[in-house]
Amino acid sequence: MASYKKTFKHTLLAKKELNRVEENLSNNESLLINLSYLKDEINHLNKIIGGQTNNPQLVQQSLLDFISQKEAAIDIVSIEDVHLFSDNDFLIYSNQIQLEGNYTDLIHTLYEIEKNFKDSRVANAHFFSKKNYRTNSKKLFLKIILQNYENLK
Repeated sequence: MASYKKTFKHTLLAKKELNRVEENLSNNESLLINLSYLKDEINHLNKIIGGQTNNPQLVQQSLLDFISQKEAAIDIVSIEDVHLFSDNDFLIYSNQIQLEGNYTDLIHTLYEIEKNFKDSRVANAHFFSKKNYRTNSKKLFLKIILQNYENLK
């Protein structure tokens, strides 16, 4: 019993401590790999969700230029002021534009904005019609909300 208390007990405790340290070390290595992977994913998602911009007014102007260069028979009915929203991590710029035209031209313009306009991303698109009771005709409208995100950190 005395030899157990003097040698074997300390040896077994040291072996348990060694196993625990080795396990923690392997966990730390896998955590570093996971952290690197997550940082790459965050950078990739930041590129996908919206262009980084310092001046949201330039985004609005480039959107107007982009739409006016298209040969579709659409009219820009209104464009709202840039709406800003901030949380702990991001500053979000929202632009709203309302277009009028026929369905084919509006859907084609929406498609072009989604695919080729890189300064901002389409967050919402809403088709609606209004009836003019004097002329007894309907007009089709498209309201598009575009957003870009600026990382605050």
